[in-house]
Amino acid sequence: GTEYTFQRCVTGFVSFILKALQGRFVIPDFSLFTEETQKLFLKCKQLSPLKERCDTAKWGVSVCTVDGQRLSVGDFAEPCVLGEISWPVLYALAVDQLGPDYVHRYVGVEEFSKFHNISTSPSLYAGLPHSPLVETGAIICSSLLQVCVLCNKEHANLSSVRKDSIRLHALSFYLQEKKCFPDPVDISATLDLLLQCSSTEVTCESGAAVAATLANGGLCPLSADQVLLPSAARSTLSMMQVAGMNDYSRIFHFKTSVPAKSSASGAVMIVVPGVLGLMAWSPELDSFGNSWRAVHFCEELVSTFQLHSFDIRTPFRQGYQIMNILLAAFRGDLQSLRRYFLSGADVNAVDYDGRSALHVAASEGHLELVRFLMENTGARCLVKDRWGNTALQEAMRFNHKSVVQLLKKYTDRDETSQ
Repeated sequence: GTEYTFQRCVTGFVSFILKALQGRFVIPDFSLFTEETQKLFLKCKQLSPLKERCDTAKWGVSVCTVDGQRLSVGDFAEPCVLGEISWPVLYALAVDQLGPDYVHRYVGVEEFSKFHNISTSPSLYAGLPHSPLVETGAIICSSLLQVCVLCNKEHANLSSVRKDSIRLHALSFYLQEKKCFPDPVDISATLDLLLQCSSTEVTCESGAAVAATLANGGLCPLSADQVLLPSAARSTLSMMQVAGMNDYSRIFHFKTSVPAKSSASGAVMIVVPGVLGLMAWSPELDSFGNSWRAVHFCEELVSTFQLHSFDIRTPFRQGYQIMNILLAAFRGDLQSLRRYFLSGADVNAVDYDGRSALHVAASEGHLELVRFLMENTGARCLVKDRWGNTALQEAMRFNHKSVVQLLKKYTDRDETSQ
């Protein structure tokens, strides 16, 4: 009956529903966010086009938060070719499978350079392609990937792209002559993988989900699957921040501070770590090869909602943040705590009683959360609250033996280092 129907509807969404009821979403007032974003979308739609020959009617935006809240407007369901946006995905997969140290034996971490093409200057820096987000770097990342199984998506332009891939073959032979590839390498298979990824069709909705996964430390907010290691997501965002928007990368970073990647199809994917992922699409390109309408929208969005890394946080927001961190520690909500950490929050801040998230997690017996705090955030286990208790003493008081055992190891280490 009704009870069974309700149970079937909420199964798998309990965490999402609880967050909604408790007002714990990363964007608490999503209706206001939606209203303001739609206004901004319409404002950008009315801007004068730069190129009359383009289809000015096509303009879509999709947003996906790290909590799974979604907003789509305009031509968000219109398919567009992934193009160069596939390059950070290839890099992320390579780092996820092989680790950053191995990958960066073959590709550099330089910012975008106008000399990245061999037609103007050697594209190698210290014997390596400058970045994984240029053509030569994307070829190398493709060669590093051991799996060539792709998602079941349309490859709309694969045949035409293959015909025009003479340049990629030339770059590949140049890289081979410079001994840039791992040994052995199949150049045809490498370029096939790169071309298949580049010609994959996506919508703004699916692109926003990819961006939100990167914003959430590699954890997909829609399926709750850990798609990428957090370290792989972090490395990918770092590269997108310095080399994602072609020659406009520095200016875009100055204006927004958020990682982004553009493609020649007119799509722009931006990531606000710990908050949201976004894809905007409009085919008209500016002189930098980016969609000027999408770029303008992203810059205005960051300014409107104060998403810049260096926007001042008011004392009220800081206090509210500490409350949310301690609440996550009390509930054992590792996903939320990880999100706060990735967004730059001080997860080791203390409340008026001098209690940190580590104190709360230890007293509640949340082992995995305590382990995360100790191994990833640099939590200080010797800090005492107003009653003179450390996190270890809290765990002992409530008889959480596994937490006591873990904290003893770190306490002994910290006491020795002092």
